[in-house]
Amino acid sequence: MGKTIDTIIFDLDGTLVDSQPAALGATIEALARFGVHVTAAEVREQFGGGARKLLRYFLDRDLSLDKAGRAIDDAIHLRNELQLSFTDRVVLLPQARQLLGLLKDSGYRLALATMSARNVVDKVASYHGIKEYFDAVMTADDVIHVKPDPEILTKTIDLLGGQVNRSLYVGDSGHDLEAAVRLGMPFLLVDTGIYVRGETRRSLRITAEENGYPIVGLGELLDIGEIVRRLGPC
Repeated sequence: MGKTIDTIIFDLDGTLVDSQPAALGATIEALARFGVHVTAAEVREQFGGGARKLLRYFLDRDLSLDKAGRAIDDAIHLRNELQLSFTDRVVLLPQARQLLGLLKDSGYRLALATMSARNVVDKVASYHGIKEYFDAVMTADDVIHVKPDPEILTKTIDLLGGQVNRSLYVGDSGHDLEAAVRLGMPFLLVDTGIYVRGETRRSLRITAEENGYPIVGLGELLDIGEIVRRLGPC
């Protein structure tokens, strides 16, 4: 991993917040309005890559191609509205606010790069009082290609005027890790087990270890401050 990190880019869901109750509830309810009935376990299996990819999978599975195509935009809008109404179900992870304050006070540039919608991200960040810590916020609304395509990371770095080898991406999923790998960006795995479970979680940890990426667990977010410090002064 490269030295002298001055920019830290965070994923949001599963990395800084537990948004799964809100995301599950919004997805299940939105799909039901279109006659598509799914379980929480089925939805968990398809998480990753944004709302369009998630909803399209189930619409294509249960509806005709024509009906799915007509429904997708309305389904995305409905899920978004429902998720906004469920903001109080989103929980800030232990030590998240302390970590952001520590890094900000140490002079690092901080950013969010997430596949959630802009209005959902803004509301969650404001609700939990962490919006002020970020110098840039990049969402699904700002990109054409979803993770693991690294477009969102490239745009975040460009917005901040940063450099790939001096930026660290902090995320909880294989899509996060792969996006960083494709760009050649340093990566840190937050292994919370919120969205990534079972064999997929074990495989993700192995991949991170094989690539020499640091790993922290749920309740260990403050350890990121020391890891970043060891990578070199800001």
